[in-house]
Amino acid sequence: MLYKRVNYRNSFIVLMTILDLDFLTAKGAKYLQVANAISNAITHGQLKSEAKLPPQRILAYKLKVTVGTITRAYKELERRGCVITKVGSGTFVKPMTPHPALLSTVNHAQFDLRSANAPNINQLTLLQQGLIDIANDPTTLLQCLNYQPEIAFSSQRQRLACWLELQKIHCQEQQVLFTYGGQHAVTLTLQTLCRAGDTVLCEGLTFAGFSATCQILQLKVIGLAMDHEGVTIDALTSAIKQSHPRVLYLTPQVQNPTCSQLTFERRLQIVALCQRHNITIIEDDVQFLPAKLKQPPFYQLAPELTVYISSFSKSFSGGLRIGFLVTTPELREKMRLTLKANCWTLPPLQIELFCRWLEQGKIDELANSIEQEMTVRHQIAKEILADYQITTQIGGYNLWLTLPTHWRAVDFERFAEKNHVLVRAAESFAIGRFNAPQAIRISLCAAQNHDVLRQSLNALKACLSSSISHQDVVI
Repeated sequence: MLYKRVNYRNSFIVLMTILDLDFLTAKGAKYLQVANAISNAITHGQLKSEAKLPPQRILAYKLKVTVGTITRAYKELERRGCVITKVGSGTFVKPMTPHPALLSTVNHAQFDLRSANAPNINQLTLLQQGLIDIANDPTTLLQCLNYQPEIAFSSQRQRLACWLELQKIHCQEQQVLFTYGGQHAVTLTLQTLCRAGDTVLCEGLTFAGFSATCQILQLKVIGLAMDHEGVTIDALTSAIKQSHPRVLYLTPQVQNPTCSQLTFERRLQIVALCQRHNITIIEDDVQFLPAKLKQPPFYQLAPELTVYISSFSKSFSGGLRIGFLVTTPELREKMRLTLKANCWTLPPLQIELFCRWLEQGKIDELANSIEQEMTVRHQIAKEILADYQITTQIGGYNLWLTLPTHWRAVDFERFAEKNHVLVRAAESFAIGRFNAPQAIRISLCAAQNHDVLRQSLNALKACLSSSISHQDVVI
């Protein structure tokens, strides 16, 4: 690339759009605010690979800061590996080179409507800055090098409990326990509460990881009939009488996969049944949903018989495995012993990162940004899939689409994959021989941007309108 011939005009327009004067009124070093904003623009594709950044003097003049501030910002970006500087030519966005492991897939792109990952907002910048902050804190670094208590430090539990209070999960530090994500929290709870041969109840369609854990622990799982809200009271009452279960596992806020939500009245009925028969409720609140759209959690209605589980995997990143559970101090103590027997302790560096983000309000800021992003994505889906029967919670990650009558879900999943569209059929979530409906779960969050999402949904729409041929059926 001939850097001297590249004009910075397009980059300048982008930066003037995202770098308004108001952002400089926030707390923190100005050069870091500039660096973070530019880093976000690179991450989100607003500044393209090899784009030239404006000269430091011009950007400083427009932002009404010193040239030294912009110089430090550019150096910080270079340190992070976001840009490169060519003497006599300027500063450029670092060229994007695909990892060798990804090269084989470049020409075989697929539209991923299957993975329910947090959309890319500014997690990369948060992680970079968080690691820098800890790296500049020798006391914390030294602490993280040593074995940690399995329940983490009291200060970390306090920070989590304070944040949970703001989420209307009223608890004390002695009631919380960090875990390796939500799946680990579910496994830990079942290991503590159940023994081989015990019966557990759940929604007939549910998170596949729950079924897998029950199989390993040799638990009998019964999937309950569901309606537009979730588990029906008749199905729960009948199963309790017949099987005398120890545990009821539910995803009540945004059911995975059907995207339904239990009403407050239905929750009260379930609580009454569980209290009468001494059944522990495992409340899985891992799926992302804006707080304003949530019903009162089971933990708030009946804390004495509820284990509340959540995780930051869906709201932040699946790669940073930090989850937590909230329960009574007595049951938390039993779970502590189970956790210690399983893995002795948890990674202190990750826990410290998340606790700092909680204390600084970063997780809440990220949740607000994700809500805005998902609202736009739902609008796109509503426009493209307007002719189909869909259930969803606006702001959540998924849609539940009832297929046209000529399609069976498993056949459609295979047909769509042949046409480079990845979705998940209802059978993937069915417990045992539960009669799964002819429906698919669509995730709106994996697409890199809105254009890719539109392409993905239009490709899906084309598949939906197609008719299956004999060649498409696996015999």
